[in-house]
Amino acid sequence: MNTPMTRLLPALLFALATISSGPAAGAEADGQAPGAAAITASDFSAPDTWGAAKNVVGIRHLFLSGQPDSESFAAAAEHGVGVVINLRYPDEQDWDEAAAAAAAGLDYYNLPVSRSGPGFDDETLARISAVVGEHRDTKILMHCSTGNRAAAWLAYHLVRDHGMPVEESIELSQLAGLTNAGMQTRVRDYLAPQGGE
Repeated sequence: MNTPMTRLLPALLFALATISSGPAAGAEADGQAPGAAAITASDFSAPDTWGAAKNVVGIRHLFLSGQPDSESFAAAAEHGVGVVINLRYPDEQDWDEAAAAAAAGLDYYNLPVSRSGPGFDDETLARISAVVGEHRDTKILMHCSTGNRAAAWLAYHLVRDHGMPVEESIELSQLAGLTNAGMQTRVRDYLAPQGGE
């Protein structure tokens, strides 16, 4: 079957080890091969504030948050972040985020994810995973407006790339900002039919 997902399978497989094999991953400490360590609640940092970005949560080399500002990007750079992935559509914002990220020395990607609807775009989620995979040795700040879409991608990543059951992925993603009940239902409905219990 030649669907968009099967065409993007190599990128997804490449992304499989992204979070697990980041610099802070626990695989080596556990004597396992890189990329083999399961993600658990202990991998999540306590929420922090970087400028306007509230509830910045770190998961190994990845940070998820709500909308940042220039001060947030300066703080991100101080924390060693090198890449920003913005999941908001351009018409949701009234400032030049790409220029602000560049001014802070950060690489910038805009990969919009819809705020509502019956599901998610497979190709967009796979592209996000691919960008995370391409930068697996770099700290990344991924954001949307509130953190819900970023945490929704995390749930997708945990199910698709780590084989985690859907409910467990949602539970962990709540620690990273998946707080909106409607978004949780949307994630559950999207993931459950495609390989998760």
